[in-house]
Amino acid sequence: MLLSDHMSRMTALKSMLLSERNRVALSVISAILCSVFELIFWVYLYLVVSAIYHGQTVAVYLLLMCMAVIMRYALYGLAVWQAHLAAYHIIQKVRQHLILALAKMRIDKLRSLSRGDIEKRITDECQSLEPLIAHHGTDIINGLLMPIFMVGLLFSIDWRLALIALIPLPLAMGAQIWMMRGFAERQQKYNQIVAHLHQAQMEFLRTIGVMKLFAVDADSYLELSRTLQTHHKMVTRYTQIMIGAWVTFVTLAQISLILILPVAILFTNAGQLTLIDLVMVVCVCVGLLKPWLDLTQVFAQIQQSLIAIDRILPLCAETESHALHPSCLTLLECRDLVVKRDLHHTILQQVNLRVYPGQRITIEGESGVGKSTLIASLRGELMPTSGAWYINDQPITDINDESRSDYLASVDQHVVFFSGSLRDNLCLTKRHVEEYEVWQLLTGFGLAQLVQRLPEQLDCQIGEACRSFSGGEMQRLAIIRAAVTKAPILILDEATAHLDIFTEQNVFETLRLYAPEQIQLIISHRANQIKQVDRRLVLQNGQLRELNDE
Repeated sequence: MLLSDHMSRMTALKSMLLSERNRVALSVISAILCSVFELIFWVYLYLVVSAIYHGQTVAVYLLLMCMAVIMRYALYGLAVWQAHLAAYHIIQKVRQHLILALAKMRIDKLRSLSRGDIEKRITDECQSLEPLIAHHGTDIINGLLMPIFMVGLLFSIDWRLALIALIPLPLAMGAQIWMMRGFAERQQKYNQIVAHLHQAQMEFLRTIGVMKLFAVDADSYLELSRTLQTHHKMVTRYTQIMIGAWVTFVTLAQISLILILPVAILFTNAGQLTLIDLVMVVCVCVGLLKPWLDLTQVFAQIQQSLIAIDRILPLCAETESHALHPSCLTLLECRDLVVKRDLHHTILQQVNLRVYPGQRITIEGESGVGKSTLIASLRGELMPTSGAWYINDQPITDINDESRSDYLASVDQHVVFFSGSLRDNLCLTKRHVEEYEVWQLLTGFGLAQLVQRLPEQLDCQIGEACRSFSGGEMQRLAIIRAAVTKAPILILDEATAHLDIFTEQNVFETLRLYAPEQIQLIISHRANQIKQVDRRLVLQNGQLRELNDE
């Protein structure tokens, strides 16, 4: 399956269906044959009624009619079964495709997406494909073919009645199209409100502990309340429009029976139509309504599934960055870097910096001055307004995330570990890490004895290990995880904020001994206490300057 953000919704749907072409083809063929056998049932019903009226034997016709019913339901079951299998496989493939696309997505674009919105697209939007493929596909085929077959049967009885039966159809369809105009835009707006509601709920649940602790309202609660009110208003308007359109279509569609019945009776009294034909005309008109009503009921759900495709496709954007072949780092440079929050607020202004292998540089400054923004642009999490960071004269903005990870390792004050053993979490790097390297760093960081006391030491599960370590010790483990990569550039963004001065100094001494040629960029509020520093920089008014210049 190949999905791209440049595709239209119908092209994307075609690509999804082709990924399960065998099951989809079997489902479509079964649905068509199902409609054919339903027509055969009506034909034999006409023959049975005619035989009874004329006093003829009906055993053969009844047998054939029963066989047609059995075949109809067998084929319908096969069509729905294969459609469900195709739908489940397609949904799984789409989810795998989205996860792969997220893995390849540029980190700056990934950071711009909210977690709640991503979860909704992968779970809810993908699941919205299931009704379209598993259920409505068969209903659409039956709903399109059966009116044609039933009108054809009416033509075989009396062509004038068949024409009368078709009169309400364009009126009903026209009324529904008129009443449902703008549905796609309303559905898109509704999906945006639902995504916003989902994000507001997650934010509210994340902060509810703090709110209860201080017994105060918070912005997250107010935002959730506003979003719920907007959602309620939208659903109310949405329901009114949908119910109105459906009732109008049903009312107009039923006119066919009202028009045909008196005309058929008139033809019967005039001797132009037999009593048997009159009975069959009434039965066929009643049967003609069902597929029309089925199509009406699934219209909104089909639109919702198509809009879900529109929301899925933007995650399938192709990355334009390319790989950078690993080579020895000779220079890290920041050239004329500018980052603006908006037209009137500049965070970083014409920042220039050259860093060579083996240099340790501290960057300090007041809170909110832009230190983390500077580092985020280096990590690729933020696209600068102009200028760029360069690795060996290659712009970082043009390098894909995998190549960037060959040169950069980063640790901030928010520690994240994954399910698995302590060893798995510490050795996430692509390079092979010898066990003695891990113990060397654990010893230098003052964690060796704590790890040795764990039930299985490095093979201890991270959940049990977390219960044995404090916040500062978990931070040191995160620094070890970054250090063992032996990336040419190590970024520590307030990574030692929870450490005391003595422990922090041991960490930096160990890092210098472990990787003496590594560039180390250290963001800290107490940078003046860090020893063995080659350059000390301060960020003020959006620009970097050397502290030694004072």
